[in-house]
Amino acid sequence: MDAIEKRARELLATAYEADGMGGRAVVIRNPNQYMEKPDRRALGCIIAALTPPEGYVLVPVEPTEDMLQAGYPRNERIDDTFDRLGAWADMLAARPEVP
Repeated sequence: MDAIEKRARELLATAYEADGMGGRAVVIRNPNQYMEKPDRRALGCIIAALTPPEGYVLVPVEPTEDMLQAGYPRNERIDDTFDRLGAWADMLAARPEVP
């Protein structure tokens, strides 16, 4: 189970608990249990909503120190020869995982 599915399951389970449906929340949190069709559909919709479109990734609003370090050229001046796309790729590679 990836981080997005885990988050989707937790969001759906929390919503069920808020509605007094703790039993369904237990089922949602356990990927090995059978889920009814409406639950599978709801989970699929939440996963789709949380998944970035093809070619996009999630990044923090403010770059982390690791991202800044990865994007700044060591021993290079930032001038016309600076590889901005390469720096951006390095910064994205250094991004933290989505919690």
